[in-house]
Amino acid sequence: MSIFYAQLSLVVLICAGILFISDLSGFTSIGVIGYAAIAFFTLLTTLLTNLQLKAADKSGSRFITGVMGGVGLRMLFCVLFVVIYWVTAKERNTFFIIYFFILYLFFTVFEIKFLLHKLRTDKKDGLES
Repeated sequence: MSIFYAQLSLVVLICAGILFISDLSGFTSIGVIGYAAIAFFTLLTTLLTNLQLKAADKSGSRFITGVMGGVGLRMLFCVLFVVIYWVTAKERNTFFIIYFFILYLFFTVFEIKFLLHKLRTDKKDGLES
């Protein structure tokens, strides 16, 4: 699991670095809400991945259910985040919405890649023993 946290930290640093450079260069003016989105995705990815790994330890069918439920929960929470932003923001930044869904794709691909790697490792270990 420490590999997961190391890789997640790297993803977070890359996303925060790209946001910092784009804000600093004047390409975009997302600001604090962009960092809040990164924190949101970090927390969401950590929680959902831990739940999915626990389901994988129990059985294969629970893992599939956990992954599908995780995808649904991620989508629901993301839509809620965007709706809350859109309703509460004094100045609505359309570029933030684009940035948010790019983060959505980036973190979802990261989570799926990690889970697939974990499953392949577990399957290989199961065949050898």
